[in-house]
Amino acid sequence: MKLLLVEPPKQFWFVMGEYLPPPYNLLILAAVVEKELPEIQVQIIDCQAEKLDWEGLAERIRKEKPDIIGSGSHATCNAYKTVRTLDLAKQLDPEVITITGGSHFTMLDETTLNQYPSIDIIMRYEAEKALVDLIKHFQSYGCTKNGLKKVQGIAFRDNGIFRRTPDYPPLSSEELENLPYPAYHLLPDLNQYHFATMSDVPYILLEGSRGCTHDCTFCSQTTFYRRHWSTKSVNRIADEMEWMYNTFGSRFFWFTDDNFCGGRPKLIEELCQEMLSRGLKGDEIEWFAQMRVDSILKVGDGLKTMNRAGNYWQLVGGESPFTDVLNSYQKGIRGAQTVDAIKLLRNNNILAQLMIILGHENETRDSIRQAMEWATDVVKPDFIITMLLTPYPGTPMYEDLNRKGRIINENWTNYDMIHAVCDMKYLSAVELQEELYRAYRHVYDSWSRRFSGIFAKNKYRRRIFWYYFKAGVVRQLKRLIP
Repeated sequence: MKLLLVEPPKQFWFVMGEYLPPPYNLLILAAVVEKELPEIQVQIIDCQAEKLDWEGLAERIRKEKPDIIGSGSHATCNAYKTVRTLDLAKQLDPEVITITGGSHFTMLDETTLNQYPSIDIIMRYEAEKALVDLIKHFQSYGCTKNGLKKVQGIAFRDNGIFRRTPDYPPLSSEELENLPYPAYHLLPDLNQYHFATMSDVPYILLEGSRGCTHDCTFCSQTTFYRRHWSTKSVNRIADEMEWMYNTFGSRFFWFTDDNFCGGRPKLIEELCQEMLSRGLKGDEIEWFAQMRVDSILKVGDGLKTMNRAGNYWQLVGGESPFTDVLNSYQKGIRGAQTVDAIKLLRNNNILAQLMIILGHENETRDSIRQAMEWATDVVKPDFIITMLLTPYPGTPMYEDLNRKGRIINENWTNYDMIHAVCDMKYLSAVELQEELYRAYRHVYDSWSRRFSGIFAKNKYRRRIFWYYFKAGVVRQLKRLIP
């Protein structure tokens, strides 16, 4: 039996520069199947890395002749790419079993199955256990949809009727610890995976923990992991880094954690000390992480150890300077904490990337101007990335705005945080799109900020500003205005 996992052709987010990430979710699922069901032939097609368009993908599917083909979408903006992939598979072989999963399809399982007959099965939430169970079912009964009610953690059509089996609980820390290493050996060339604005060397993804226990109303990750947090041990994380370092020559690591090590200062300190004891330190490796504002403040002086161990870049979600907005998002932070956290990062030689969210329900042109002036003149991070509030399916934000009739665009391709999809109380979607463009102009078309960025002492800050200048990111954002 052959399982084929596909990362479909897609365009990546121009706001962050030219990059190509490895298909991490597929790598984990492939590794689990290889470990639990070694008799199953598993293959991965990464269309970006292999430079395949849709015709090229069709040719590969014809050649591979899979029994089961899977393609998932954690990001809502890529949902249609997944649907097109599985639709293509069904056109080539109507008998092939098509599966998908991830946050978007978990939250919209019934709608998706009713709308797209080319999708046979949706793996709900984390798919490691459900996928193994599903393949075992096919091994016992053949690749038929009969009897699927016995398989836990899936949704499917049963003679045209939507069915959803009981969900698996989130993976525990012990289960996360015991997952195999990602199946990077199934990719043709790891040197292709890069993030040009961050580093000159190829990069690799590394999962230290999953989920988050906080309640941010706009966050699809909190919903997908059901407010559960699990973590690998210090030794397991360091073992995995060392394996990637020695096996693949990896020198640049991107931690996928929503909040690095759950923001636990003791865990972070122990992990960084373990890295240093193994020679995984700043003159050998570089790594990126994202952390909450309050977590950075708790880590405090531990940031020195993080930087010594190679942490040179952190993404921080400050979102807004306004307490009422932060409270409505249930962020659990204050604007003053963001200022202190960014200062701490910069004092410890860690590039501070601040994320600002525009488009709150009560947003006005004046509040947007104040937020951007606060970001540039008060917070003073190395790098600002500004997003539009995007109500992802399944989140409290989506339910609230949908109930109020504020969502005017359900073209999922536009759910990429740079397209306005809501008419809010004081600003329409078109006006919000205009304000996003003006926000980026405020930061990157200011000659003083552009000059200080292009000639900054921090090499990463220089790379970012050079990219924004040469790629014309602000001009590209202007083109999005209807």
